[in-house]
Amino acid sequence: MGRKKTPANLKVLAGTTRKDRETPDAPEFDLLEEFPDPPLHLNTDGVEMWNQLGPQLVNARVLQVVDLYALEQLCATWQMVRKKIKAEMEVTAAENNALKALFSEFGMTPASRSKVASGGERKKGNKFANGGPAASRA
Repeated sequence: MGRKKTPANLKVLAGTTRKDRETPDAPEFDLLEEFPDPPLHLNTDGVEMWNQLGPQLVNARVLQVVDLYALEQLCATWQMVRKKIKAEMEVTAAENNALKALFSEFGMTPASRSKVASGGERKKGNKFANGGPAASRA
């Protein structure tokens, strides 16, 4: 199946964008400046996630208008799983996998988060100068 494509805005944050690999027809949507109130159908757990996660995504400048639908789905799935856990019911593998996939979409797992650098300075220059990295270990 292959690795999922990293969104362009995450590549910019990570410092890995390349002009030769840009997709010219990739749609760009407006970034959210202010985070909206939670959808009315969310319960306490869903609202809590919406109010905690949403503003952080807005501040990180990664949440676009169209992402609100996916965020709503994440919060709804989270509240459903939490409801089952509170009722001491078993969470199915499908429900668990769906939640993990949604977490990954928003960079909320260690593996998905590692794709984004902290924005620190990257070393410049030719890493193969002076015999390359292996020569420094010899």
